[in-house]
Amino acid sequence: MRKFIASNLLLLMFLVGAASGFLVCNTGWWGLHAGERDLNHLYETSTENLLSVSAIESNVLEAHELFLDILRKQQLSAADAAALAIIDAGLARQFDTLEHAATLGAQWRRIGVQYQGMTASRGRVLAALGQHPDKIFRLYSQDTLPLFNQLHQSLHQLAPVTLRAIQKAHAAAAEMNRNVRAVLLGLSTLASVFFCFIAWLTYRQAKEARKKSAQLDREHAMFHTLFDGTSDGIILLKQGRIIDSNRAATKLFALRAGVRFADLDLGQILPLHQPGGGVSVEALRSRLQEGAADDGRAQRFEWTFSKLDGRQFPGEVTIATARLGQDSIVQLMVRDITERKQLENDMMLATLAFENAHGGITITDENNCILSVNRAFSDISGYALDEVRGKNPSLLGSGRQSPAFYDEMWRAINEHGKWQGELWNLRKNGELYSEWLNISRVLNVHGKVSNYIGVFSDISERKAAEARLQRQTYYDELTDLPNRTLLTERLAQLFANAKLHPDEHFGIMFIDLDRLKVINDSLGREAGDQLLQMVAARLSGCLRETDTLARMTGDEFAILLGKTAGHERAGAAANKILRMFDEPFLLNGAQIHVALSIGVSRYPSDGADAESLLQNAAMAMFRAKTAGGLCYALYDEALGNAAGQRLALETGLRKAVERNEMELHYQPQYDCRSGQLMGFEALLRWRHPELGLIGPGLFLSVAEETGAIIQIGAWILKTACAQAQAWRRAGGPHVLMAVNLSARQLEHPDIVKHVLSALADSGLPPHCLELEITESMMIHKIDVSLAVMHQLSALGVEFSIDDFGTGYSSLAYLKKMPIKALKIDQSFIRDIVGNPDGAAIVSAIYAMSSTLGLRVIAEGIENADQLAHLQTYKDVIGQGYLLGRPVPATAAGLLIEQETGKAERQGTALELA
Repeated sequence: MRKFIASNLLLLMFLVGAASGFLVCNTGWWGLHAGERDLNHLYETSTENLLSVSAIESNVLEAHELFLDILRKQQLSAADAAALAIIDAGLARQFDTLEHAATLGAQWRRIGVQYQGMTASRGRVLAALGQHPDKIFRLYSQDTLPLFNQLHQSLHQLAPVTLRAIQKAHAAAAEMNRNVRAVLLGLSTLASVFFCFIAWLTYRQAKEARKKSAQLDREHAMFHTLFDGTSDGIILLKQGRIIDSNRAATKLFALRAGVRFADLDLGQILPLHQPGGGVSVEALRSRLQEGAADDGRAQRFEWTFSKLDGRQFPGEVTIATARLGQDSIVQLMVRDITERKQLENDMMLATLAFENAHGGITITDENNCILSVNRAFSDISGYALDEVRGKNPSLLGSGRQSPAFYDEMWRAINEHGKWQGELWNLRKNGELYSEWLNISRVLNVHGKVSNYIGVFSDISERKAAEARLQRQTYYDELTDLPNRTLLTERLAQLFANAKLHPDEHFGIMFIDLDRLKVINDSLGREAGDQLLQMVAARLSGCLRETDTLARMTGDEFAILLGKTAGHERAGAAANKILRMFDEPFLLNGAQIHVALSIGVSRYPSDGADAESLLQNAAMAMFRAKTAGGLCYALYDEALGNAAGQRLALETGLRKAVERNEMELHYQPQYDCRSGQLMGFEALLRWRHPELGLIGPGLFLSVAEETGAIIQIGAWILKTACAQAQAWRRAGGPHVLMAVNLSARQLEHPDIVKHVLSALADSGLPPHCLELEITESMMIHKIDVSLAVMHQLSALGVEFSIDDFGTGYSSLAYLKKMPIKALKIDQSFIRDIVGNPDGAAIVSAIYAMSSTLGLRVIAEGIENADQLAHLQTYKDVIGQGYLLGRPVPATAAGLLIEQETGKAERQGTALELA
């Protein structure tokens, strides 16, 4: 019975032990198996989710960068649209997959809604392409960019979510392990008889623990792979101190080898202050605290960081907080957005430059349909953007350019990618204007034309000024009659025509007004000008269609008589004019009688070329004047005997230098504002033994024609240079010595030798000598003249153009010539006050000179009003009777002494101050 009881007891104990062992075994196995299953599930889902989230985030950024590139080009090409559609399709599939993930489904559906909102906003911006860049930029900044930032922030928050999932699984596994150990401990007494079973169970538990540890190691390795594999810098902080970072952060902040982030403080990767003015470290720590208190939700903002080498960069920051046990870990993710900020800044600058450009800008598509225009375009043309968008720029066409012109323009654009030139267009109000246009072709990445950009400026005012200058070249400003230049050109045309038609005759009538000086002195210069205008009007009434009336000088006129048959016709024309001047002029309430002296010469009897025909008509006029005026005289051979007088003049000129009859007078030049003496112009005088002191107007043309000017010119150069150097040695201030060169001198092969000899003999530095030439002398042998000028300029000699505006000078020639100054002719200075056109011409010449870097000299200043007007311009040098008449060298030396004394007094005053 006892055996049976013992047997039953042992059996019962066996059963109880077996049951206990079985219970312990199954409980331990079940707990560990559940932990293994949970860890495997977490491993699979979390890893896949992290990889999918990383891929989606990269695709979202790629789509946004492509979108920004489209905005910068202001055009959605077919290739860009296709690329954008492919990215969107792939994202749609990825979003659909993650919506069914057990750990991310609900949160991912919210991110999907954000993505749909962002793509819808992006579609609205793309639909607005072609509108004003400011409008597109505002739509992008206010609508699309906030939605993109929200989506990007949500994607960044998934990393902390995944991390917490792993932490939760880890805690569950640890709890299960503790439960298993508690059960085993509680049943160890009951299962003691089953020691082997307990040993086996312990072995099984150890095996399962090693398996779990290996799984955790794999998970940890995968986490670090993702941690170090991202391109964004990640910094982990605990209680505000850096504890770890990934490789991207090390590279981003330029850490040297051997330096760890854990050894750094936040202040070492931040500038002292943020661009907004806050202290960087304090402001960022405040953000970190806000992130820790925000229930683990990620924060996203922009911040300025500093690399360890001192370079600063803008960063996009994402802050996320996770708890590991009792510790709160802050993840600081930093992305370098330098390129993105530069792109945004470039877009803003491009928009500002486009809108505020001084010139008009037109952007068209590949079919030359207008996409956008700037404010200057509207200001110049009168058309707003809405009125021209989608239209061809030809809507501005004036019709003044031929189809061949536009064919050539497009040929240049297609061959060379650009074209520039001048054309005429119409404003919206129908007004014609001139513009200078530059057109450039824009190619896309495939080498195809995507746009054309036209930049133009309104040059109407410059063209008008050029037209006024051109008219001043050929017309007298006071009377609006042709001047000597135009008369000479028309006379040359008649001579050319006469070679083809020998039977055609023509003539010249030279007219001089007697006693005009008396009228000017008694009634004033203004009254004299009015009288000249009346005379011009009355003379114009005597003309035929084939005749040309011109004003030669102050009181001299000439009439070119076309198709005249001989003496009778010329005499009848002269008598008609004389009879018309029997009637007095009514001037300021007084009757003024004007007496005329007329001289007539004819072709071919009285001259074989234009110069001789004009000279002979002038000689005939002097005969009429000698006869008492109020008559005319015809040139004849007897009058030609006066050429003997000319011969005597030529003979005297040849010996004048040898006899020391020539002398120089010096006219001072002053700064119009400061009154500082700037230089002198050397002016030739002939002290004739019989006629006394003669001005150059009576003999210079003879010297030019006979060649005596070469000897005289060399003497002028030597004398002027010697005098200038004498003043310099006496301690005078630095002043320029201006010497006039004639056309014959400039073309002479020894001119360079003459100049160098004068400088060498005197010791005068080359930069103290200025050679003046006129516009007209540049036309005939421009290549020779330019060669001489460049040779002398290279040595330091300066050049200026005298009487600028009275001849014909091309702006292209001006740029080629090594000139340093322009002298505005006194005819312009005379009318600068009270005559808007005269003032406008002077202003145009000054503006052109300033643009070319040239000094401006105004000659012929005779009254204070003219000087006051010129003082409104900066750095204008003045010359004229108001400032100083030409004086001998002794008197000019006194002016230099006065200037030296003034400079010394100013220096003393400065020292005392």
